[in-house]
Amino acid sequence: MSGGGIGTFVCHTCGVTNTSLRWGDQAPNDVDGARDRLLDAAESCFGRFGIAKTTVEDVAKQANVSRATVYRYFAGRDAVVSGVILRETERYLERVRPRVESQPDLGSAILEFVEVTLRAAVRDETIGLLFTSDDGLNSVGIISGTSVALFELITEFLRPILASRSDEHHPGLPVEDASEWILRTILSLLTVKGPKRRSGDGLDTYLRRFLLPAILRPTS
Repeated sequence: MSGGGIGTFVCHTCGVTNTSLRWGDQAPNDVDGARDRLLDAAESCFGRFGIAKTTVEDVAKQANVSRATVYRYFAGRDAVVSGVILRETERYLERVRPRVESQPDLGSAILEFVEVTLRAAVRDETIGLLFTSDDGLNSVGIISGTSVALFELITEFLRPILASRSDEHHPGLPVEDASEWILRTILSLLTVKGPKRRSGDGLDTYLRRFLLPAILRPTS
C-alpha cells in the first residue's frame, strides 16, 4: 500500500495503481479533482442524453470509472446533477461579473445582471434549470437545497457590488434581502407567463419602475 492521490494502491509486481484502473491514464490527484472529473462526465452526458435521462451508470462510463466510484464522491444521481448546475452557475457569474461591475451606477448594474441572466437562462439549458420553479427542479431530480444554494451564490455575487455603491441604495439595506428580491424577479419573469411580451426597452422600463425603487435611494 502506498499513499498519495485518492486511496491509491500500488501493485508492485505490475506498477499499476487501482486509481489508474478506475480513472484511466490520468487519475485525479485529490478529491476536488475527482469531483470535477465526474461533473465533467455528467455534463457531457447531459449533452448526449438530456439531463432528465442521465443516470449514474452513464456518468461512470463517461468518466471511465465504476458506479461505486461515483457514489464515493456524490450521494447519488441527484447530487451529481445539482453539482453540475451549481458549478455552471458559478462559472456563469464569473463570466458576467466584469460587465455588471463596469456599469456606471448601481441601477444599471442591477438591470444588466437581470437582463443578461434572463437571456442566458433562455439560451442555456443548464443555466435555465437553476432559474426555474421548484417543480422544474424536481422534474429532473435536483435535490432540495439546490435553490437555497442558488440564493447564496447570487447573494455573494451581488454583495461586493452593493457594498461598493452603498451611497446609491437605501441606508441599511440588507444585502440578503436585496439579492433575494432581485433573484425572485428573475425567477418570476422566467417561470410565470405574463399578459404581454415586452421588448428589451419595455423590460428595462418595467424593471426601472418596479424593481429598482425597492433598492435604490430616491433621487431628486
